[in-house]
Amino acid sequence: MSETAVDNNPLSILEDAFTQGRLAHALLFQGASLETLDEGCRSLAGRLLGAADAICHPDYFSVRPANKMRRISTDEIRELNRNIQQTSNRGGAKVAVVFEADRLQPQAANAFLKTLEEPPAETTIFLLTTRPYDLLPTIRSRCLLVNFPADQDRIASVEWKQWLSDYSALLDLAGRGANRSTAPELILGAYGLMTRFVGIKNDLSGAAWKEFKQTLPESMTDEQVVAMETGYMKSLRGRMLSEIEEQTRNAALDTEDLATAGRRLDRAVQLLEKSAGLLEVNFQEAAALEYFLLSSLRVWARA
Repeated sequence: MSETAVDNNPLSILEDAFTQGRLAHALLFQGASLETLDEGCRSLAGRLLGAADAICHPDYFSVRPANKMRRISTDEIRELNRNIQQTSNRGGAKVAVVFEADRLQPQAANAFLKTLEEPPAETTIFLLTTRPYDLLPTIRSRCLLVNFPADQDRIASVEWKQWLSDYSALLDLAGRGANRSTAPELILGAYGLMTRFVGIKNDLSGAAWKEFKQTLPESMTDEQVVAMETGYMKSLRGRMLSEIEEQTRNAALDTEDLATAGRRLDRAVQLLEKSAGLLEVNFQEAAALEYFLLSSLRVWARA
């Protein structure tokens, strides 16, 4: 199956495909928010199984990351494969869900390939990820890529919107050039943003995770819940970094010297991507933000 993107209103399009009997056997749900992907998967899985709550259905099977490494093991994938190869418990459709599919161990991913190549009859496989390009290309190519637009996952927090506004103002100040009078304001502003970022992220994640946790299946182990919480926090942080990148691009477009701004923008985005990479290997959050903010201010203040 060729990799194809479905966007706009993905669930509506998939519902139509289901009604017409044209739904792909393997769907790769990609988006910025784990909650949105989970909600969309539950909705369509419920339609497939004819159940109000898909996760309680005996023909619903799933795997999730577990333990400190937050990986999905080969043994877990083999068990999932065995379950969906068996005859349906209710004599109808079967659903398999791989949560955070980018966390598949390499051997597990390879073990899953044959199932994607030769899926069991009446079985729909969902793979959910916020990082689709961390999956093997051979897995992506065997799925229909369903893209959930980032616009529906924008962070609505007033404090976060003010943070982005203050960040833009700091870039504007830096773009006018650093001197003896502006340098202290730039440095203090960067450290203020860094501290506020961590505080806003913690505030947002605390209440939201508590609510989202209530929707998780009771059958999940403590290790799976801990791994899910870590993934949830990383998903939120990734959304915040994406909105910083968007705000950086907007600031560049507002400048009068677009040619120079374009070069600076490329460098600033590279710095942000490097910081995001450091965070993925558990680099200290405050230190990664400090690196990005101070380095990018130097980029924008450069004559």
